[in-house]
Amino acid sequence: MKACLGGNGVLLAAALVLASCATVSDPKGNQVLPRRAPGMTLHVSPDGADTNDGSAGAPFATLEAARDRLRALRTANALPDTGAEVVVHGGVYPVSQTFALGAEDSGTADAPVVFRAAKGEAPVFSGGLRLSGFRPLEDAERLALLPEEARGKAVFLDLKPLGVAPMPPLVLGGMASGNGFTTHPVPELFFNGEPMTMARYPNTGMLAAGRPLVEDGHTIHGMKGSKTGRFLYEDPRHARWAAEPDGFLYGYWFFDWADSYERIAGVNPETREVTLAEPFHTYGYREGARYYAVNLFSELDMPGEWWLDRRNAVVYFIPPSDPAGAEVLLSLFPGPLAAMDQAAHVRFAGITWELGAGNAVRVAGGEDVVFAGCTVRRCGGDAFLVTGGRNHGVLSCDIYSMGRGGVSLHGGDRKTLEPCGHFVENCHIHHLSRIDHTYTPAVLAGGVGVRVSHNLMHHINSSALRVNGNDHLIELNEAHNVLLESDDQGGADMWGDPTFLGNVYRHNYWHHLGNWRRDAAAELGCGQAGIRLDDAISGVLIEGNIFHKASAGKTGFGGVQIHGGKDNLLLNNVFSDCEAAVSFSPWGEERWREFITPRIESDAIDPALYAQRYPVYSGLWDNANRNHLKGNIALNCGKLTLRAPKNVVQEDTLTDPPASLFAAPDRGDFAMNTAAARRAGVPVIPFERIGLYKDAFRKELPSEEVAAARAEQ
Repeated sequence: MKACLGGNGVLLAAALVLASCATVSDPKGNQVLPRRAPGMTLHVSPDGADTNDGSAGAPFATLEAARDRLRALRTANALPDTGAEVVVHGGVYPVSQTFALGAEDSGTADAPVVFRAAKGEAPVFSGGLRLSGFRPLEDAERLALLPEEARGKAVFLDLKPLGVAPMPPLVLGGMASGNGFTTHPVPELFFNGEPMTMARYPNTGMLAAGRPLVEDGHTIHGMKGSKTGRFLYEDPRHARWAAEPDGFLYGYWFFDWADSYERIAGVNPETREVTLAEPFHTYGYREGARYYAVNLFSELDMPGEWWLDRRNAVVYFIPPSDPAGAEVLLSLFPGPLAAMDQAAHVRFAGITWELGAGNAVRVAGGEDVVFAGCTVRRCGGDAFLVTGGRNHGVLSCDIYSMGRGGVSLHGGDRKTLEPCGHFVENCHIHHLSRIDHTYTPAVLAGGVGVRVSHNLMHHINSSALRVNGNDHLIELNEAHNVLLESDDQGGADMWGDPTFLGNVYRHNYWHHLGNWRRDAAAELGCGQAGIRLDDAISGVLIEGNIFHKASAGKTGFGGVQIHGGKDNLLLNNVFSDCEAAVSFSPWGEERWREFITPRIESDAIDPALYAQRYPVYSGLWDNANRNHLKGNIALNCGKLTLRAPKNVVQEDTLTDPPASLFAAPDRGDFAMNTAAARRAGVPVIPFERIGLYKDAFRKELPSEEVAAARAEQ
């Protein structure tokens, strides 16, 4: 453990990292859909019947019928060697049960089973319920509970005649809730495709918690608080919530990166005291914490707010316009809408899943399940949840309007460093984290050997990416307008283990992140960065990235923020209009060694293999905080480095690049002039290749939207 990595050792480590990532399977090199015609084609149509034979003239009505037909043929050894496809015709397919595939539904590498949209048609699998027949709310007792401004505007609809039974109480969680993240289904209301707001107060912004009432000596990092959810309030509006059956307070109760929903157990208007239900928030509660109240009938007061009386299955709503002329949908199916368990060699192409109250699509184990040109939208959980297996992928898909995150991929073996080969490529992932606001990124990569490339990710309360594990390759992605609410985060975030080695961030564009406008009054306590390496993350290669307006925070985060890690290499990156290019939060040697010892000696890894694979592993013990900055460009940054320890190695930084080097950096266009780059002695970053591209599944690009986001001032 005493060996040090010096001189060219870091560059050697970078080369080894790139070599290991090159083994990850590349879907561009594979044929997603078979070149040869399948031996059998079945058809599914909303106008079909499961008693039909599945032919073009007599289609099935459900995917289940087509699946069962293929199962029967496979059992009878009558399925053609050239495979089978299920052509799904356009229309809406109501989902009342999870569409499930198992190992018995697998294809082969040469002949995968394909479920694809009919050419030019759009099949939609919906877990929602269309609502109509709203009536004005005239019940005097109910009206008396509403704010004055809502009376005469609220409408209601009894769901029981539509087959909806009364529901148990709502369960919400959060990053640091005693209940954990929100994993229970959360029905939502959509009006002309837009999510409506669970009635809340205040309608915008947040309140500040008063003094905690139980003095138990609880402190974290010198900040005083209480482990018990009882505190004083100032706003008299709280008195309205005492009789609410399903009210929650959503807040950042101790840190601005640890949110949760806390159920209201009681409100005492005389003492101005709020009591929350157990289990309490993991980190406790402190004075001044920001929060708001949600899911309260008595706060139904503005267009777009709604409340579900779960005990009686009745929706109350203040519609933005006449609901009789709108599409009003309630997401109800608890999900998942589709699930693969140990299935292999399966393709879904051009399918849309929507309006699930939980996660949309789940893949567990198996091999080579690929979703291409699909859409997942308006669900309460994650879009794709992949655990285990090999070579699963999400390609050229659109994911938006989600309650939690986009794609979660975990696989491979950290002890043997066997890669999973999972990938997310060419996907447009945006407007996420509506219900759980933190740690719900566009892509969560865990395990070993995930590739995330050519994606466009934006408008997320949380990070664009969260990365855990080894040998992940993050390249040619664009992320903007993320970290809209979370503090102490990065557009890409890693945390907590110095053996998460072999990870590469290369040729990505991070811009307009967090509080990039530098409004000090609105800044949170820590900060937001383009890439954040938190709590001992080491050995990461960050090469050829562009960070534009990608740092913010009162304590100062740079475009890259390194908290305690070492031997990270920042090579040939561009930092533009950042408060600092790179910021550090150094650790002392004692803290470093105390933290890393149980991790580098953990049974979860093979020390001999890690020492062989990663040159930096053998040098982890010594030289805490040593990191390497080489060949980076800083353009209009407040500082090059912030809080840099003495052993940070900086070489060949260009702080005054020629004006002709970039096309229009003030408008977010960092296309590089090859001749100017050659004269300046800097490598060309392939800016034109970053982000989405056209392929067989993505026919058009959101070019105007991308240009506007890049030029945002």
